[in-house]
Amino acid sequence: MDRRAFLLGAGAGAAVLGSYAMAGAFSDLLPPVGRVPRKHWAWLRGEVKALDDWRRSLASMKAAGIDAILIGGSAEFYRRAVPAAAAEGLELHAWIFTMMRGEHLKTHPDWYAVSRAGVSTAAKPPYVDYYRFMCPSRDEVRQWLAGYVLELAGIEGLASVHLDYIRYPDVILPVALWPKYNLVQDKEYPEFDFCYCAVCRDRFRRSSGIDPQQLADPPSHRAWLQYRCDTITEVVSLLASQVHAQKKLVTAAVFPTPTIARKLVRQEWTKWKVDALLPMIYHGFYKEEVPWVERATREGVEALAGRIPLYTGLYVPDLPPAELARAARFAIAGGANGICLFQGNTLTPEHWRALTPILTQKGGA
Repeated sequence: MDRRAFLLGAGAGAAVLGSYAMAGAFSDLLPPVGRVPRKHWAWLRGEVKALDDWRRSLASMKAAGIDAILIGGSAEFYRRAVPAAAAEGLELHAWIFTMMRGEHLKTHPDWYAVSRAGVSTAAKPPYVDYYRFMCPSRDEVRQWLAGYVLELAGIEGLASVHLDYIRYPDVILPVALWPKYNLVQDKEYPEFDFCYCAVCRDRFRRSSGIDPQQLADPPSHRAWLQYRCDTITEVVSLLASQVHAQKKLVTAAVFPTPTIARKLVRQEWTKWKVDALLPMIYHGFYKEEVPWVERATREGVEALAGRIPLYTGLYVPDLPPAELARAARFAIAGGANGICLFQGNTLTPEHWRALTPILTQKGGA
């Protein structure tokens, strides 16, 4: 599925979020989320060729009201890019694909998740070729991910390690994507239901006495569903501990509401020990109207009960300029501490003109 089809920065907002998140990581002294200044983010994709040109683009975003950017890259890239972003007054966050990684296909094909139909994502991924999800139950996978985030967390000035695709493959795609793949997913079908590898089956069998592959109706088995949710939460906790040990933040992109996330991709993100959450409240994916942004945001905010900030992710391709501004207002009305744009480098001048008056109102959340 095309998801988006998927530091210590300058400024008071960055400083307050940093102190807030460090408190969440290292003590019980948490200031109320309502006292965290409003902040706005942008996911950026595409190759960064010349840092001077990139800085000009970042300066325009900062002037429009963006405070933080999330971008993928190597450790070497971040070491060069963090100072460039900071010079424009922007936080830079390392945006990583967590469970969905294809670089180990040849060396460790056993690391990859296996469907209820018995097919590994290493051999035949669901939906699209890049859906090569690893199994979160495997110690080797966890160890590799821990080392990967630890290296990133050691980069001076980086604001956070931002976890994306921290989940299983979609057992059910968002409804608007069904026609794209010629599917009707009216239930959980075996070829999209993960993971049933030997490690998952053995771990669940040892804890419950049941082989999940032998269940008459796996989708209705609450303990088996909870096992999958718990394995993702365990990975989040491990990675967060590595990053927090380096005095850095952990943020995560998640599915739009706690209910949808648990059902579609086994994310139970209200339990995660992270410092901020950015749910992808992409109304068009779910055939909802723009006001749904407020309802979905509020569901997440209320479920978190003030523990950490929530920033509403908005999908720009589904939002003409006036509708983007409207969606941003709905997000703030729903209690979000700000919004995050996918993708920040694709907005038209008309989008920015409509959105900037909202982004530059930096009052409390």
